[in-house]
Amino acid sequence: MADQISVVGTVILMMIVDFKKMAVEFKKFFGLSSTQNFPALSIAENKLCMTDECFEFIVIANSDWNYEDSVQAYYKHSENRHEIGIKESVYKKARSGDRSALYSIAHEISHWGLINYFKLNLGVQEFERLDPVSKAVFMNIHENIADLLTSLLVFSDEELLKAQSAGDFDFSSCMGKDQISLALFYCQNRKALAENFMKNIVPKIMAQNKRTESQRRIS
Repeated sequence: MADQISVVGTVILMMIVDFKKMAVEFKKFFGLSSTQNFPALSIAENKLCMTDECFEFIVIANSDWNYEDSVQAYYKHSENRHEIGIKESVYKKARSGDRSALYSIAHEISHWGLINYFKLNLGVQEFERLDPVSKAVFMNIHENIADLLTSLLVFSDEELLKAQSAGDFDFSSCMGKDQISLALFYCQNRKALAENFMKNIVPKIMAQNKRTESQRRIS
């Protein structure tokens, strides 16, 4: 149930938010042009530390890693601490240019950006008061959007669209099928999503607001 609701929520956000523009703005925030590669490790180790006084980038020894093997890095957010942690073996791979490791770091940077820069979050206190189903929905949506933003930061539209036909660019080493599908869906449909929102959803919202205002005046 939570998964189904989160898919709907993700699509609605795709209608409302121009994530392509968001990716360009986020690159600009780090002093990058829209066509430059996204240096995830350098940003995590240096630029974020200079930008955010609450931020810390932590390399954790494999023996102290308390997450599943499939988890390569994490982002933790609290009022006074914004932390990206990465498994030591994954960090070493990132240092050597491994795409999967670098993508993982970029994904956690996207979480930081969505919460701290774009303010696309509910707030820590509000989140803690949510019921378990709502928490699951929120977390799934946030993961989906972080995946989408990361894909748009790391790859160009052309590279993402090439992935559909298994061309020269191989994404399988750093992106799962669901992540690729989400990015492709957005690249192929973002204009239609925005147009559909303006044509179909906005008039309904405006009509509802008028009804609410009329009821308020009557009462």
